[in-house]
Amino acid sequence: MSNSQNRKSAAVPQSRVSRLARMGSLAGRIAGNVVLEGGRHLVQGKKPVISDLLLTPKNLHQVADKLSTMRGAAMKMGQLLSMDSGSLLPDELSSILERLRSDAVTMPMSQLVMVLERHWGQDWNERFSRFSFEPLAAASIGQVHEATCTQGRHLAIKVQYPGVRQSIDSDIDNVYSLLRMTGLIPKTLDLQPILDEARQQLKQEADYLAEGAHLDAYRQHVQSFKRNADLVIPRFHADLSTTEILTMDYVAGDSLDALRSKSAEKRTDIMSLIFSLFFAELFDFKCVQTDPNLANYLYQADQHKLVLLDFGAVRVFNPDFVQKYQNAMCAAVKQDRQALDTALHNLGFFQNGMKVANREVVLDIFMMAAEPLRYNGDYDFGQSDLAKRIQARGLSVSGDPDAWHTPPPDVLFLHRKMAGLYLMAARLNASVNVHALFANYLNNQQE
Repeated sequence: MSNSQNRKSAAVPQSRVSRLARMGSLAGRIAGNVVLEGGRHLVQGKKPVISDLLLTPKNLHQVADKLSTMRGAAMKMGQLLSMDSGSLLPDELSSILERLRSDAVTMPMSQLVMVLERHWGQDWNERFSRFSFEPLAAASIGQVHEATCTQGRHLAIKVQYPGVRQSIDSDIDNVYSLLRMTGLIPKTLDLQPILDEARQQLKQEADYLAEGAHLDAYRQHVQSFKRNADLVIPRFHADLSTTEILTMDYVAGDSLDALRSKSAEKRTDIMSLIFSLFFAELFDFKCVQTDPNLANYLYQADQHKLVLLDFGAVRVFNPDFVQKYQNAMCAAVKQDRQALDTALHNLGFFQNGMKVANREVVLDIFMMAAEPLRYNGDYDFGQSDLAKRIQARGLSVSGDPDAWHTPPPDVLFLHRKMAGLYLMAARLNASVNVHALFANYLNNQQE
């Protein structure tokens, strides 16, 4: 979630009709911009190229601004596309969608009060001795407020934007149609599997009672984690929670970005903790928080502890899948191409006779992604060009739409998690012995 400084406020459109109208007006403005820009090209004696007319800074910024004011699935879809298909989308669109990961517009106080009254009744304020109307943070689905209840509990209360849950399906269809129509998504790229998963994930994330249950279950899992004492997980308060209001302990801490000013030793230790927790999530808990956004963590410098905040994107994996994915990871670490091909096939890759050229690219990318797990020593994420190499290899895939294949949903979410961890480590300029952490979990399984 983004912090409260310099944040804009605007009412969230609630009905499907009003949200569709926002999309329609945006499409109209983009079309108008294309006509004007095309006219300028003709006056200058140039032949207009439709892709150049569409991918102008003005059009791209209007898309991002509209999605950020609509919030909900419209904004979240932009975030998902930027994370899961960034290497396949135009650089211009990827950079704009990247903005949506931290750019949110808050509700005005009148709309916030309306939501609170609908869920808690008109006398809702009698439950609290203090309630701050200025949001602590805002994201695609809700915003967080600090409060103290009459019993003295210090709370963080996440309030969902009105209309988000009801508009998920229509928002996704509308945004996808808009991006297709304007040419911002290549016509040959089949994003339907990602869209279907986006629907399911968003519906899960929009159910705050389910998130509270995930939080409680995750807390139980973490009790067996070796470095449990280095983690802080807020308690869930069911008595003050509904499907659209999530109430937890208020936990103080700094943005994880604060670690950038700390010693290399502290940066390495926290990132080692985060990687260790991921391996525990996958191999021990079979339950992974799949959104490793910097904003989903806090850092308590005085005690050198990591605070875990968001449990809306928790995904449970069955043991059979985990074993198959582990086989793929081990094959990539050993650089055994034949074993990796078999492991990925068992995971559901290479369906429908994927063309040989693209099959080789998939194997190359998976092998490259395992580089930090394979490197014997501290892997310097800050100096690594791994992301650029993976993107360059990804851009070499066949343009034949019949050769495209989206990984199975479980794989896609794990890749999102691992890519996010790599980006976090690079952001914090951390060097981590990922190989030793991974080997430790494999050895524990064999004991």
